[in-house]
Amino acid sequence: MNYELKSVSPGSVFWNAVRVFVVVGFVVAVISFFIVPNPNVRITVFWQKIMATLLFTLVYTAVVSAVLTLISLLYNFWTGRFSGIKVRFEEE
Repeated sequence: MNYELKSVSPGSVFWNAVRVFVVVGFVVAVISFFIVPNPNVRITVFWQKIMATLLFTLVYTAVVSAVLTLISLLYNFWTGRFSGIKVRFEEE
């Protein structure tokens, strides 16, 4: 069976990216600020590290989710004129 993906819902891409990248951003922030701190960033007070972790998580999530939503909008735009992703399924 051959199938072609012609459209992606940008809203679903955005909300799923938010769910995924909140976790990824938090893990990266904890590693960056607590486990292996950058010597060039001089955050020594614990509450500053917590705030930096939260801010990094929010900004990282917003930026990556926006970029992925833009990619889905561009995909929808181009698949309207060209063929989409083709997937072939075989039964075992």
